[in-house]
Amino acid sequence: MVFSTLHWVPSVTAALLTIILAIAPKRYHRFLSWIMLFLALFGFAGYISAGIFEFYPLSLHTIISWLGLATIIIATSNFFQAKLVSSNRKIMHCRLGYLAASMAVLALLTGSILLSGYANLAVEGHLIIEQQLSSRILPEVESQDYLGFRLTPLSEQGNNALQGTQFIDGSSFRLKVTGLVDKELDLSYDELLELPSYSEVVYMSCVEGWGFTAKWTGFRVTDLFNISGLKPEASYVIFRSADGYSTGLPLDYIRDKRILMAYGINDITLPPERGFPFQLVAKDRYGYKWAKWVTSIEVTDKEVRGYWESRGYSEKAVAGEFPFG
Repeated sequence: MVFSTLHWVPSVTAALLTIILAIAPKRYHRFLSWIMLFLALFGFAGYISAGIFEFYPLSLHTIISWLGLATIIIATSNFFQAKLVSSNRKIMHCRLGYLAASMAVLALLTGSILLSGYANLAVEGHLIIEQQLSSRILPEVESQDYLGFRLTPLSEQGNNALQGTQFIDGSSFRLKVTGLVDKELDLSYDELLELPSYSEVVYMSCVEGWGFTAKWTGFRVTDLFNISGLKPEASYVIFRSADGYSTGLPLDYIRDKRILMAYGINDITLPPERGFPFQLVAKDRYGYKWAKWVTSIEVTDKEVRGYWESRGYSEKAVAGEFPFG
C-alpha cells in the first residue's frame, strides 16, 4: 500500500471528480475534466515515485492499482473524445464516463476496506495455540500442517522487500545486541542455534490485504536479553536488517508475546527470500514489523520510528486496526 501524500490525496480527489462528472451538469464537464485529468496523472506519478509499483500478485493492494489504472485510461480516453459530436459517439462517451465512475467507486471502496484493516482481520481469524518447545534440527521437508492447522506453502506466500532478496553467508554472519544492555553481544549463526528452540503457528498479516499462515521455529528474543542483561530504563527494541530496513517494538510486547526470531519456516530452514538467517515473528502485528535478514538489535529507552513508521505507518501496527497514522 502506497501511503504517500503525493499519491493518495490527488488520486482520491480525481476519483471523486470522476464520480461527480457522471452526474454533474454538462456545462461543468470541461472544467472538471481538466482538473480530474491533472490530479489523476499527478497521483499516478506519486504512486510511481513511492517506489512500490505493483500489479501482481493479486491482493487488495493490486486490485486498487488495477482499478485506478483502468479508471485513468478510460477517463483520459473519454476526455480526448469529448468534442466528438455524432450521436453514437455521444452515447459511447456517456457510457465510458459511467464505467470510469463505477471503477472509481470500486477503487474508493476497496481502498477504504484496506485502510480500515478489516480485510486483515477477516482473513486472519484467531489462531489459538501454545508455543511449543522443539528441536533446532529441522526435518528440511516442508510441512503442510501442524497441530491441526493448515500451513500456507512457501510457493503461495507473499513477500515484500526494499531492495530485493538479500543473500547472507551463514558461516560469516554475526548478530549484534547493543544499547541498554549489561553486556553487548556479537553472536554467530551457530551460537544462536544453541538457544532453546520453539515452534509456533502464526499468521503474517500484510497491510496490502494478503497474508499467510506458517509454522515458525526459532529462539525467543528475550533469551538474548537473558544473556546480555538489560538496564532498568530499557523499554523499546529496534531491529535492523541487512538491506537497511529497520523497525521496532516495545520490550513489554516482546516479553508478553514471547516473540520469536525464526530460522525455520514450515520445518525447513528459512530460504533467502523469507529472511535467512533470521526473521522476526511479530505476531498480531502487520507485516512491516516482521523484519527479515536481521543483523542487529538495539535496546533503547524510547520509541524510534522505523522505515515505514517514519513514512506514515502506525507505530503500533496492530493487525486488523487502521494501519496508518
